[in-house]
Amino acid sequence: MKCSENQAQIVEESIQHAKDAITLDVKDGNSWYNLGNACLTSFFVTGAWDHSKLLQSLKAYQNAEKDERMESNPDLYFNCATVNHYLENYERALSGFEAAALKDPSLNATEEVQKMVNLLDKLENLLRGQARTKRLASLASSLAAVNLNSSYKRASVDQLSEGLNRAYSNSVEKCFSLSSKRMPLPCKPLPKPPIYYLVCDSNQICFVLSVYGMRNDAVRVTCFIQCVSSSLSSLLLYCFYNPQRV
Repeated sequence: MKCSENQAQIVEESIQHAKDAITLDVKDGNSWYNLGNACLTSFFVTGAWDHSKLLQSLKAYQNAEKDERMESNPDLYFNCATVNHYLENYERALSGFEAAALKDPSLNATEEVQKMVNLLDKLENLLRGQARTKRLASLASSLAAVNLNSSYKRASVDQLSEGLNRAYSNSVEKCFSLSSKRMPLPCKPLPKPPIYYLVCDSNQICFVLSVYGMRNDAVRVTCFIQCVSSSLSSLLLYCFYNPQRV
């Protein structure tokens, strides 16, 4: 997402103002809520790539929820659910949107729940269908000849651990792709929604690769994708891709 330096500066000032308010009363839920909003807005206006801003926003919202006076604020639940959606904490996101819908039906939180459920159902059906095809062996065999950067250790997805896996590389073949609808955002212009790729690795394991901020045609059907510094918490956060087969 593109934004002016002035916009980013205003948001950073908002973050500092919220932090200053918290120092005056660390138990004030509204100040924590404002900090969460500012961090979430900062995530979007600076390009929607800084994962740490999402985590800062989530922590602020969680602190806001500790204040009983904030229980009547449906936007708190909606915004916190939005952060969890981007972090792909789907169970928490669904619970948050459902709570927001109960407190204020006008927020369209029920619609967000339905969109998320539909997306997860589609991905699950794709995974189940692909796991039964004979095509996997052919796809996996083509990855054996791929030359990886020697500074990275080759690993299949089942060898990765929860969180960031540094210096590991995973070669995969794309099977299918699925575009999602736009997620709820607190600011404009809106970034492109994520693209979900069903991929297969050298051990014939199928999984979903979430890619944000990419054109629909950037990864083609016959492409080879080399994923580096994989994160299982959001499937694969960072990847180098080549639109041509290597």
